[in-house]
Formats: sequence, structure tokens, C-alpha cells
Amino acid sequence: MRFTATLLALLISTGIVSAQCDCPPVADRPVITLPAGATGTTTLTCDNTYILDGYVVVQAGQVLTIEAGTVVKGAAGSGVDAAALIVARDGQIMADGTADCPIIMTYEGDPLDGSVSYDTRGQWGGLVILGNATTNFGGPAQVEGIPSDNDQAVYGGEDDTDNSGVLRYVSVRHGGAELGAANEINGITFAGVGAGTIVENVEVVSNLDDGIEFFGGAVSVKNAVVAFCGDDSFDWDQGYHGDANENWLAIQDQPGQVGDRGGELDGDDSDDGNVSADEMPFAIPTVSGWTIVGVGGGQGLLMRNGSGGHISNGVIANVAEGIEIEDKETPEDAFDRWVAGDLTLMDITVLGDDALDYDGDEVADGDEQLDAYAAANNVVVNNDLAVDYLFGFDASGTQATDTLNLECGAGSGHLWALGWSFCDAINLFGGQGTPSVVADVVATAVTLWPNPILQGNLRIGGLPLGATLTVFNMTGAMVWSGRVATAIETVPTAGWNKGAYILSWGAEGVIGRQRFIVQ
Repeated sequence: MRFTATLLALLISTGIVSAQCDCPPVADRPVITLPAGATGTTTLTCDNTYILDGYVVVQAGQVLTIEAGTVVKGAAGSGVDAAALIVARDGQIMADGTADCPIIMTYEGDPLDGSVSYDTRGQWGGLVILGNATTNFGGPAQVEGIPSDNDQAVYGGEDDTDNSGVLRYVSVRHGGAELGAANEINGITFAGVGAGTIVENVEVVSNLDDGIEFFGGAVSVKNAVVAFCGDDSFDWDQGYHGDANENWLAIQDQPGQVGDRGGELDGDDSDDGNVSADEMPFAIPTVSGWTIVGVGGGQGLLMRNGSGGHISNGVIANVAEGIEIEDKETPEDAFDRWVAGDLTLMDITVLGDDALDYDGDEVADGDEQLDAYAAANNVVVNNDLAVDYLFGFDASGTQATDTLNLECGAGSGHLWALGWSFCDAINLFGGQGTPSVVADVVATAVTLWPNPILQGNLRIGGLPLGATLTVFNMTGAMVWSGRVATAIETVPTAGWNKGAYILSWGAEGVIGRQRFIVQ
């Protein structure tokens, strides 16, 4: 049987095709219920499906191992009956998936057959990881989203090197169950989590509240996609200071016009006086490579309440205002951190109306200062950047019909999300629709054959002479590059590892990509 690239991605993501990770089809896996309470030190394997029946807790001294390809589902419920996976302080989660065999966390009613609409939200709780790293809360605190009578939900300490385990190739979907009015669980919560924790290639899809939120701590996240969430995509506060974040991709629900900001970034979100007297540590994380696809008319990033941070290499699209820096709080606001040099912005392109805005009245020439800073540090509006940032879905909401192409040479791009993520499985990436902002686009029919390829050369037709060619594997690593020199160009694939690859091409200001398989 021969699959199209999109269908193959969907089948791999949902577990229907599973030979690559030696897991049975999802429909054939027995169901095991994990009752509320402590997990003990145990291993979840991909030959079963696991149901979280309430708050399931990895307690101090316990280690929960989740093997590649495993599916964990949250039972239906809200309030105290919501289902969530909580890793308590001094507990560990070892969820180490692979690109071929990601770990999926979703809700009990999700058949994982591609039939759930992209915007299904609030069906279970989410993943909460608690650590011993420093915050500016002034001592241990109870994490947001978990009822105060739960004594397993305390976070914060003095160890910024604390290790809560591993999250790698993990997709968290359709969460954010309501505990009460305006009180939902984030998709993934990192509260006081230390830098010893490894987080790489994670995805949060359609959470009712925020996608990924950091409450203090020093953990860093590399390759994170947050899509279609009901509130903010990324959120940090309480002195978050992870210093090695790379490739964050925020995609808001454009078709449904749902979602607040790509990032709501605070130094402290507390109004109850529990913040330490000197407000230390300040929130000064580092993020390199950040793409935000907005819903139109809103903000990309809001920096306030004493937040600093060092953000570089960004693309913020479909917004009215790229970045707003507030100057409203005493004694500290984001503008004060900028003056102190703890807030820096560099090489950020905004597709919208305004790149960088001052919001306050404490400094008469605040706007002028930030405008001069933006010009000096390449924080600019460029509505001609060759990036396809508009998308749409079919009537069922299960497959994208107008797709994104975020590989524009800036920001996070999307290549690292191919092959394992929900977003790729629903055909969101590819730029197959009309590019949104590229003037005078030449419609080019690009053909790859044979595909799949057993041995020898991949042939490419339909590109003009001089077009650039780059091949990436499914982890985003470049394996070959060249230029089109003849009408039918070739890529030498003999000896390559079996699996899926992405051909990225650039011609006349347009960037595209197509998948091919080496067998």
C-alpha cells in the first residue's frame, strides 16, 4: 500500500502505523485505569492505553517512566473530579519519546483516529511538574490549577539544578478542564522546575487555558509548539529564569478567533503580598528562536510586572502590535528591567502595524526611547517577509485546507515539528495555500519522484534554475543541500537511513517544502 505524505504522518502520529516503534495499533491496546493518588515507581508501556482517573501523583521519591509510543488519557471530569498527572517535588517523570514514536497525552474520548476537531478544548486537566528551584514567591507555594486542599501541589525551593526528569517528544492535547470560574489547568505547568530537567520537542494542543506556563524555576525548553489554546500560548512569572530556551512556536486559533497572546510575560503575577521583599530572582529567561502566529488585531508579546528576558531571532505575524513593554507598576515593571539591561530584544520581525510599544506614563519619552532601541536592534515591521501565516480547516476541523509555511529563515520555523506532532498530522505545515504577504508569487508545481524511494537518486522537477535545495531529517538536522542546475535535479539518497525526510526549496522569494520517504 502506498500512502500520501500527509496520510502517512497522520497514521504514524495516531499509532495506526507503528512498526517504526514496535507498538501495537492504538485500537488494539488494552485499557488500564490509574486511580487517583500515588503512582508508585512504575513504568507505562505502549502495549497498553492508560486512563488517569482523577489526580494521579508521582510523589517524592517515586519515578514514573513512560515508554516511547505510550498513550495516556485523562478521564472526563471537572473541579475536584478533573484528571491530571502531577509530578510532585522530588518525584520524577521519565517520558522519553522519539520522533517516530511520540508519547501522547489526551482525553479519554479521543479515539486517536484523526476524527477530533483541532479546537476541542477542556476535556481533561493536563500535566503539572513541580520542583525545588527558586522562585520570587517568598517560599513554597501552591500551584495554580490544583485545589488548595491537595498537599501534593507545593513547589519552589533553593535548588536551581533540581532534576524532575525528562520530557522528550511528548504531545499534550485537549486539556485545561475547569476547576472553577476562570480557573483552569495549563497544558503543561512547570512550577519551580530546575535546570537539571530535560525538556525537548514538546507540544500542547487546544488547551482551554494557557499552553505552557512557568512559575519561577530554571528549566529550559527546546523545540516547543503550542497551538490553538484558549488563552496565552506561553506564560512566565514568579521569577522564571531558564537560560537556554530555543525554538518556541505559538500558533493561535485564527479560524475561530480564539486566544489572547503568544506570550504573557510577568516577573510576578501575585497580588497577595507573598513575593520576596527584593523580588529576586527577577524573571530573566533567554529565548532564541520564537515564532508567533496571531489571530489578527492583537499583541504578540506583553511584558509587564517586572519581567526581563533576552529574546532574539523572532517572527511575530498577524498582529497589530508585536511587543508591548509596560511601565505601570511600582517599584518594578518591564520597562524598569529594560532600563537596567535585563530586558533585551534583537532581530525580531513583526508582520503587523507596530513592532515595539511603550505602555505607561511614568516616562514622557518612553515611546521614543523604545523606537530608537528597536531601530538599533533590528526589531522591525516588515510585512513583505516571505512567510505564509494564514491557515484554515475543513468543515470537520480535522484537516488543514490552507496551510502554514513558517520556514522563512527567521524565528523558530517548523521543520523540527514535522513527523511527530499533532499539528503536522493534521496537515498544518506546508504552505500549500496562497502565501499571505509575498507579492508577485510565481505558482510553481514541484514534483518529487520516485516517492517512496528504495535506492539511488530522488528526482525533482518544476523548480527554476538556481533554486536552493535543502534536505532535513525528521529531527530538523540538515543532511544535504544544493541548487537546481538542470531541469530535472537529483538528490543522492543512496546509503541514507530509512525514514521520512523534508525537502525545503526556495525560489523567487517563495519557500516551500515537501516530504519524501527513503525505504
